[in-house]
Amino acid sequence: MEQNFDFEKEMKRLDEIVTAISSETLPLDTCLKLYQEGQQIVKRLEKALKDAEEKVEKVVNAKE
Repeated sequence: MEQNFDFEKEMKRLDEIVTAISSETLPLDTCLKLYQEGQQIVKRLEKALKDAEEKVEKVVNAKE
């Protein structure tokens, strides 16, 4: 994962996107762009969680 990745910041941005899309006042084109950005954020968050899970498994397995 890149060094400047900030999980909490990404989660906050995703929340902002969901709120904006849910407001129903944005043009469709804007909603689609926000949706695409949100999908990219979700992929980064999933990768970060998977990487963290793998690190935890390595630590747990190393102690056994």
